[in-house]
Amino acid sequence: MTPILKIHSLSGFGGSKKAFLLKEKILQKRTASECPFPRSYGDFVKTATLCFLVKRESEEILLGLKKRGFGKNKYNGFGGKVNEKESIEDAALRELFEECSIDAFDIEKFGELTFFFPYVKDKSWDQTVHVFFSEQWTGEPVESDEMLPKWFNFNEIPFEKMWQDDKHWLPLVLANKKVKAEFTFGDDNETIIGMKIGEL
Repeated sequence: MTPILKIHSLSGFGGSKKAFLLKEKILQKRTASECPFPRSYGDFVKTATLCFLVKRESEEILLGLKKRGFGKNKYNGFGGKVNEKESIEDAALRELFEECSIDAFDIEKFGELTFFFPYVKDKSWDQTVHVFFSEQWTGEPVESDEMLPKWFNFNEIPFEKMWQDDKHWLPLVLANKKVKAEFTFGDDNETIIGMKIGEL
């Protein structure tokens, strides 16, 4: 995986790649010995989707405020699990329609993100999310039982009300870079304790 963004770490080490790798190894060792439910990166993770509507000319992106369940009260794209015998692309289109009544007919994959929550007993939190953008659709966004859609300018994205990983990869995708990344969360399930970002 070719780095396209400096890999970040917690404070206490320098900004060099060598320093980060040292920090990463320490974090992984600590996770294996101290987490109540330790899991390796080779464990099974579920597959999910995330889809964003984008207006390139006006530099706007559609986000949804999650109203219930996983990620409640956070802004995110629209998506969810992939059903049995359903393609990832079909799942992305279905979830988008179910959550905001938008029928997209042109989606492009821009990201593949894997999330690990080693402090959570429920393995379903661990997931690989396939990120899609759409610039062509029919209909207007409508609030659903799960999501409240809202348009944001690219420079006004509310990262403080989103998952902490979003600020690291979403600006790259908006700059037309395709990313593959891994994020590991700490015992508060909010703080990132490990991160890798590269090209897809």
